[in-house]
Amino acid sequence: MLTIIFKNMKECVDEKVYQAETDNLPAAFIDGSVNGGERPGGSSLTLHEHTPGRHVEIRAAYIGTTISVRQAAGRLSFSIRVAEEVASSFTEEQDLQLCVFGCPAAQRIPRSHGWPRLGNITREKARLLCRKKLPVEDAYFQSCVFDVVTSGNADLTQPAHDALEDGKAFRLDAQKLHIFQTEGASFLHSSSLWLLAPVVSWLQLHF
Repeated sequence: MLTIIFKNMKECVDEKVYQAETDNLPAAFIDGSVNGGERPGGSSLTLHEHTPGRHVEIRAAYIGTTISVRQAAGRLSFSIRVAEEVASSFTEEQDLQLCVFGCPAAQRIPRSHGWPRLGNITREKARLLCRKKLPVEDAYFQSCVFDVVTSGNADLTQPAHDALEDGKAFRLDAQKLHIFQTEGASFLHSSSLWLLAPVVSWLQLHF
């Protein structure tokens, strides 16, 4: 389940909540609206359905944030473009539940231990499958390989491909589209923070 909460800001938006789960990707906030409430200059929070049941996009202009939520291969995933000052304005104690600087060390899988496998797809096979949709071996590619190997589901090449497409739509500088991971990398770039589209089991975002 994915829950996104936009807090009330009198001059900008009413409080709005978006909630999605597998096989239920709504085209509106939970109150049935598709914007943050009427304002003299127009709404600065809007929800657009691109593909029914498969892709919605939420734009929060007042905080420079765009969130793309998708469903593919029976899983939810999301990509987010958010101003660095917004993403960095919350402390760990506030429990924002948005992983900004990478997974905590205790939740990482040591490379020396290998990746857990639920199916019979080897890493080599996963690389071949992912390369069909992601020719550049960047962070999107590595995310694809990990998802396919650990799940045993070849259809999970799609979320990583979708994340790359979101990146193309979000970024103005095509030269920085491909992200190459290094140890401890945080994916912070200029004035915006870019997150790959993780497969969602349960997540709650607050803005």
